[in-house]
Amino acid sequence: MKPRTTSRQLADLVERTVSALENARLPLEMPGSRELAESRVQLLTQLETRILPHLRTAELPAVVVLGGSSGAGKSTLFNSVLGTEISPASVLRPTTRTPIIAVHPDDAPILKGHALLKMGQLEVLDSALKGIVLVDAPDLDSVEAANRELSHRLLDAADMWVFVTTASRYGDAVAWRTLEDANTRGMTTAVVLNRVPDRSRLKIRMDLQARLAKLGLDEAPLLLVSDAGPHEGFLPEELIRPMREWLDSMANSHIGKALISRTTEAMFPALRTQLIELAEAVELQANSVQDLADRASIAAAQPIVKLTTNAKNGRYGQGAPTTSWLSFASTGATLASLAVGEAPGFFRRHDFAQRDGAITTVFDAVVSALRVGLQQGIFATDEGIQYAWREDIVETSEYCERGHAGVVVDEIVAETIASWKNDLLELTAGAPTNPWFGKHGLAALLGSAAGGVAGAEKALSSVKLQGALGPARDLLSSRLEEGIQRVVDSYRAVLDQIEVGNGRQLRVRASEYLDRV
Repeated sequence: MKPRTTSRQLADLVERTVSALENARLPLEMPGSRELAESRVQLLTQLETRILPHLRTAELPAVVVLGGSSGAGKSTLFNSVLGTEISPASVLRPTTRTPIIAVHPDDAPILKGHALLKMGQLEVLDSALKGIVLVDAPDLDSVEAANRELSHRLLDAADMWVFVTTASRYGDAVAWRTLEDANTRGMTTAVVLNRVPDRSRLKIRMDLQARLAKLGLDEAPLLLVSDAGPHEGFLPEELIRPMREWLDSMANSHIGKALISRTTEAMFPALRTQLIELAEAVELQANSVQDLADRASIAAAQPIVKLTTNAKNGRYGQGAPTTSWLSFASTGATLASLAVGEAPGFFRRHDFAQRDGAITTVFDAVVSALRVGLQQGIFATDEGIQYAWREDIVETSEYCERGHAGVVVDEIVAETIASWKNDLLELTAGAPTNPWFGKHGLAALLGSAAGGVAGAEKALSSVKLQGALGPARDLLSSRLEEGIQRVVDSYRAVLDQIEVGNGRQLRVRASEYLDRV
């Protein structure tokens, strides 16, 4: 037997559920995500605006929202029921942009801090119905998206939705889809058919009742308001009386409380399922973010292998760098003595500048080859990520654009090469004194050798740096990999800014409803 759950305990659970829903975002656009995001907002509105206030305050009046299609006469009905001209009514559509919330003075203090008040303009009226908050909502089919959104949020906040339509428009698809959705979610609904010609009253009633029965709404209250013809201001008293008496009966009996309990209880059985569905959606989005990150890394794998393999095998010294070395190492040239392992002659022994300049020219050719290879690797990685992301089920156009904007090729290449040059300086810093090169010349020799210039490799033994060749190539390999990783990091930084939320919290809340509700 389940333990009895008090209103306070249930309120605490709903508060935790609201917190979990607020932390469960669905930022990725993918199949079904819009519908689930709408379901999340809908659920938040229902819990925060309808369920939680009633659990906290037993005396809270019932919220009755007048909603429907444009031109249905909601505002005229609203004003006529209240006997006060507070909601603009005209032939212009949409007329109602800001919802009007009518409250009796006795109920106003109870509504203090209610989330509903954030949605519209509060009007405290002596003519309002005590025990009922009456709301005039924007049109469901408003041409303004913000109005449509607000109208649906108000329906989610309602204890009862009074669907207002006309004899000529009650078959509109938008209205019936909304009615069907409201019924599916357990919302208590009434229907007011406005501007009904007396001659077709019976026929229209029978047809409308048949339609409602097909939706499972055969027990929903159905009120018909006769066509008053062209008029200004309030509807005639005799036309509005049935609707006012119906609302009065709700306000003056226990129907309102029963309505609240019924609407609340109808929601809870489906709540656990909704929370689990949202949890799965949040987890799917989190997995999708990780999948995009993995795809970025996979796109970089082949360019990295190509660059690092060439670095470790000394392939950047082939071609122009080797030709440059041969020109400087030929008989009588600047590096000829180094090429044969002989110390330079007495008069040239301290001429470091010329030899440093020569080996730097060779090294510059290696650097040029590195620059071209790294640029190609960056382009290939960038294009690979773009392709992989665009093939994903997630809409990634914006993310691709932002990731690509962070890939500054010249900057990556320049900083990668500068880092390797610093590595070479550190590797040669402790080398024994030699008669051929100064500090920078020695680093250039090691760089040329690491790039794969065979003559420079051989010359390393003359300057006692043969042991530095392997580390120099390993460091070059690492720097090149880091350069490509910066492309990946640019795209992953975009993913890091996506706040998906926590699906686990939703699952925990769902399990609590299973135990208590």
